[in-house]
Amino acid sequence: MNLKKIPGIFVFLLGAVVLASGAQAQLKSSPMHANLPETAQMKDCLQCHQSYEAVAKKTENLTPNPHSSHRGEPECTNCHKVNAKPHFECNDCHELNIKMKGAE
Repeated sequence: MNLKKIPGIFVFLLGAVVLASGAQAQLKSSPMHANLPETAQMKDCLQCHQSYEAVAKKTENLTPNPHSSHRGEPECTNCHKVNAKPHFECNDCHELNIKMKGAE
């Protein structure tokens, strides 16, 4: 979808980003994620996010890039939760200064 052609949706998405960035952020807070099943898996995420490589490209400005790791392509839900706060799995072993939206 080309957001330049549909400016009303772009504004709507900006509102969703603000909503999803609060302390209680969950994937279902975003209208785009509202239809995810409780048991969402990577295949569900990649229906819109194309590929793990595409997601890594979007986060390439982070150091280190959490979507380009020594663990390959872990399940999205290891970090991103449908109905709970996110959990930055990398920090189970490391102490990285990367903050996820909605994480404590």
